[in-house]
Amino acid sequence: MGPSRGNGSDTARNQRKDTLNEWRYRMKVIWKAFLLMTALAASSFAAQDSAAHSPIPPKVALIFDIGGRGDGGFNDSAYRGLEKAVAELGVQAAYIEHKRNLELAHAVNQAAASDAGMIIGVGFAFSDTLNKLAVRYPDKKFVCVDYGATRDDKGRIAPLPPNLSGLQFKEEEGSYLVGAMAALKSRTGTIGFIGGMDNPIIRKFQAGYLAGARAVRPDIRVTSHYAGITGQAFNDPEKGYRLAKLMYGEGADIIFHASGATGAGLFRAAKEMNRLAIGVDIDQSAMAPGLVLTSMTKNIDVAVFESVRSFVRGNFSGGLRILGLKENGVGFTYNDRNRKLIPADIHDRVLALQAKIVAGEVAVPVESWHKHLLSRKDLQDILFRLQGEVTTVVNKLDNDLQRSAQALSSRDLKGGYARDALKWLYGANPYIIDCETVSNQGIMLAVEPPEHRASEGADISAQVHMVRLFKTVKPVMSGAFRSVEGPDAVVIHHPVFSADHQFAGSVSALFAPEYLLSNIIGPVAVNLPVDIFLMQTDGTVIYDVDASQIGLNVFRDPLYQPFPELIALARNVAAANEGTGSYRFYRKGAEAPVEKAAYWRTVALHGATWRLVITCAMDSIEK
Repeated sequence: MGPSRGNGSDTARNQRKDTLNEWRYRMKVIWKAFLLMTALAASSFAAQDSAAHSPIPPKVALIFDIGGRGDGGFNDSAYRGLEKAVAELGVQAAYIEHKRNLELAHAVNQAAASDAGMIIGVGFAFSDTLNKLAVRYPDKKFVCVDYGATRDDKGRIAPLPPNLSGLQFKEEEGSYLVGAMAALKSRTGTIGFIGGMDNPIIRKFQAGYLAGARAVRPDIRVTSHYAGITGQAFNDPEKGYRLAKLMYGEGADIIFHASGATGAGLFRAAKEMNRLAIGVDIDQSAMAPGLVLTSMTKNIDVAVFESVRSFVRGNFSGGLRILGLKENGVGFTYNDRNRKLIPADIHDRVLALQAKIVAGEVAVPVESWHKHLLSRKDLQDILFRLQGEVTTVVNKLDNDLQRSAQALSSRDLKGGYARDALKWLYGANPYIIDCETVSNQGIMLAVEPPEHRASEGADISAQVHMVRLFKTVKPVMSGAFRSVEGPDAVVIHHPVFSADHQFAGSVSALFAPEYLLSNIIGPVAVNLPVDIFLMQTDGTVIYDVDASQIGLNVFRDPLYQPFPELIALARNVAAANEGTGSYRFYRKGAEAPVEKAAYWRTVALHGATWRLVITCAMDSIEK
């Protein structure tokens, strides 16, 4: 779908050709991964117990979910579990935080490439990455908290690698008990639920809460709201505060949250309005003393500690582990902090319900009545957030290239200094396929990583983006083309100048938009009834959640010809920087067509333009 990157050296370059799947699994060691390496060194503790007999205590890396340590719940519980392992088992610990979805894969890759023997990912977003890494690093142990299992077309759960333990919790069972407690305690007859990111796991909390409340009080009114539909919804206390104020104002006197750090807003509202709240994951009584009725606990700390202990003792086993009331995986708090808030008869009734669940006499539903309905504002908000994240990561790569070009000014573009600059650039950006210095005649001089050096000496002067670079002597970004490495790729070049300000050549980075974008867009698309793709203005699809469409051209490819309304929409998208439209998608046979709404915005850099498009079926949009 575009020019190859070499001419006379195509044969040499093909010697290092990798398939797309191999590149997806390829994890890069970061030369200057100061954050992780410093964390691993600084977190060392004196070995105790069984680990004391080893001169080098085993190392465990824990990567927090969005929200990070200090969320007062999910992440803090995992932290306590590993801290207990440090104190009692003598392991060394490294704690790693990432602030945005696009950093998640980078953080996990760093951990897997380090000397940590066990890597723990806290959150369902790590599921796919840890699954792949477990295959890639069979001698390491991996644990995923809230593992998201994949199923085949017959609904069967796909087996996990033997060195990956997927921890799942029956959140619905603990939520059932606090829902019953809230309904029995409520004076107004209205209680509430606040979820963080609208996804299958949080809907389990909601389903259990509703079922428990209605089991003991069929006429109870339950209002529910979600803070959002991206990972940011777990880290938005202000949104939690606004939702809680609204719900308390509408008559709810008790609100249960499953929203991570967003829940801080609930507790703030509870204190202001003197209403009751229910915490999540750990005992959150301290968040609003005297006003936290109870907390639905997920004993993540216990699960993390037990996983580390099995690793230390050498009896770690992979596979799916499901922890409910029977396994002490979930529960609720009843202690000196909240005992006065729970009458004895309510406590006794909740304990009786717990016994019935453990005995199998009560089956708690895992699905709620809740159906994904998005407003048009929701769609525009998602698009705006994604545009910001995509722009940020592309600009970060571009800024690193600019920094490299400045460092190489007046330097030999083929020597050791140039190679060091390329190694830094490659290591700092996990989405790069390779990077190189190029002479002012278009000859590739130095290439990193080492396995790609066969292309050194190739003449790329005739390529379109190089012609533009020579003409303008300004940074350029190419259109997408099928690289010899496998995936569709884009290259950015920054000019390098000599001491007398003459054009001396360029430094460039080849990257695959699919690698760069999958961790930004994928988690959103998998949980919502939307399709998201990026398209060049010539109609070429550079990213789609459906990877089979990447590289196709909407205007020309036979796949799209039966759908004229889609092609017409694509032409409108190509013609305007932003906008909205709709089209009908006709399915096979006599099925009625699906009408979809579409919104789009633009990401542009150095003469290249991408259209970011989100579409949603009309029956999934609020009327």
